[in-house]
Parts: sequence; C-alpha cells; structure tokens
Amino acid sequence: MKTIALVISWLISGTSTLAGIMILLLVGHVTLDVVMRFVFGTPLNATILYVSAFYMVAIAFLPLAAVEQRDGHIAVELLVENFPTKIQTFLKVFALLLTIIVTATVALRTGDEALAKYIGGSFSIEAGGKIITWPTYLALPLGFGLMSIVSTWKLICLLMGRPHGLDALRIEDPYLSDGDAK
Repeated sequence: MKTIALVISWLISGTSTLAGIMILLLVGHVTLDVVMRFVFGTPLNATILYVSAFYMVAIAFLPLAAVEQRDGHIAVELLVENFPTKIQTFLKVFALLLTIIVTATVALRTGDEALAKYIGGSFSIEAGGKIITWPTYLALPLGFGLMSIVSTWKLICLLMGRPHGLDALRIEDPYLSDGDAK
C-alpha cells in the first residue's frame, strides 16, 4: 500500500513541479516581452497565445491532484463536523465517489479532445508563424486524471480503514502552526 501511495505522490510532485516551472516561464516570458516592448520597441510575437494557451492552462489544471492530496478543495465543514461519525464517513464516501465519476469523465473527454488535436496537428497562426498548440490540450486530462486516481486511492483507503499515505513526500507549509497542519 505504501508503494502505491509513494508512486501517486511522485506523480503529484511531478505535475506540481511542472506547473511551478510554467509559472517561472510565464514570468520570464512576460518580463522579456515588456522589456522588449518598452526598451527596444519590438514586443515578442505571440506572447498572449503562449500565456493563455500554454502557461495558464498548465498552471490551472496540473496541480489539481496536489490540492486533492491536501484536502484543499472547497468543503462545507461547519455543519458536517457536528454529524455522527457514521454519517460523516458516508458523506466522505459519497463525495469521493462523485469526485471520481466527475473527474474521470472529464479526464476521458478531454483526453479524447487532446488526441484529436494531436492527430489533427492543431496549431495557431501568430505574426505569420505557425505555433503548434496540441500539447496544451494534455494538461486537462493529466490534471483531472491524476485527481481521479488520488480520489480513488483515498476512497479505497477510507473503505479499508487505512490512512492514504499520500503525504509521504509532502513538505509542510511553514506558515501553518502545528495545530493547523492537516
């Protein structure tokens, strides 16, 4: 069980690292565009395309599993925390099942779209140049697919009464006190 949790944690770390790299690339690209525009009077071509199609999509969707790993998605705890343990467990199982169904469906549908864009050689014409855009379609099936895997693993562990162990590689947030850590 620890091996499965470790593999999933490594995948989460990989997609989160890739999203972090995309943030750095976005900042560097936009900074270079601004410098080129105002210092040399010649902005970089297709900056808006790269920011909107490449960087922002990856930044938004690749870390979905990392948020699920940390139970960071929106939850209504105010009312539920006062319910009996059995009802809380039932609601967790129901929420995880619903999450699995939705994220797996979205991953499959966006995966089909990514495959179609790859086969079709999707591209965009910017400033007279051809920019291949099909790789941007891979972020959604990766993000939602990994979130579905994380949710499935959490459900299996919940039903078996075992800890999910997905936080094996997690670095604690230094801004949280010991009582706030999850």
